[in-house]
Parts: sequence; structure tokens; C-alpha cells
Amino acid sequence: MIYVVVGVILGILAGLNLNLVYSTEYAVYISLAVLAIINTIFDMLTENLKGELTPAKSVIFLAGDLIFALLLGYVGEQLGLPIYLAAVFAFGNNIYKNLRSMTNFMLEKYNKNK
Repeated sequence: MIYVVVGVILGILAGLNLNLVYSTEYAVYISLAVLAIINTIFDMLTENLKGELTPAKSVIFLAGDLIFALLLGYVGEQLGLPIYLAAVFAFGNNIYKNLRSMTNFMLEKYNKNK
């Protein structure tokens, strides 16, 4: 757990101190990639609480989410339609679902220990 906290802190510090500039053409792709990664993190946290997480699942979750999001972003760009919003809604829904699942798991664990 300490590795996760240290990694998050280092990532935040690196993001705030690095002066990276990207073209506005890639804003949709970058936002979709960040959202896919956040979704994968919540998926992995939920799987870890259930005791079902494996390294293979982690890689498959991340690859699947990234490919899905970036494909929708690309297709939307080619068609001139905001299809990427489907990925935003799907990932947002999945994040809230996983958050609820983690909360229920923790509440059940707390009630068993009482």
C-alpha cells in the first residue's frame, strides 16, 4: 500500500513540475487516456478487495480501456461527431459502480467485525 501512496505523490509532483506542452488536437485523446487509466485503477482496486486481482487482469483491463477509449475518440474525430462522450459516460458509470462496490464491501467487512 505504501508503494501506491508514494507512486501517487511522485506522479502528482512530476505532473506539476514538468513543463509538458501538447497540441490542442490531442486534448480529446489525452483526456480519454487519463479517464481510461482512472477507470482501470478503480477496476483493479475493486478486484483487489474481492481477492480476484491478477497481473494478467491488470494488463487486460488497462489495454482494453485504452483501446476502447482511443478508438472511440479516433472514430469520432473522423466522423466529426462527439462519439468519445460515450466512453466518458461509460467510464464515469463504471467508476461510480466500482466506488459503490468498494463501499459496500468495506461496510460489510466493518459490520462483520462489530
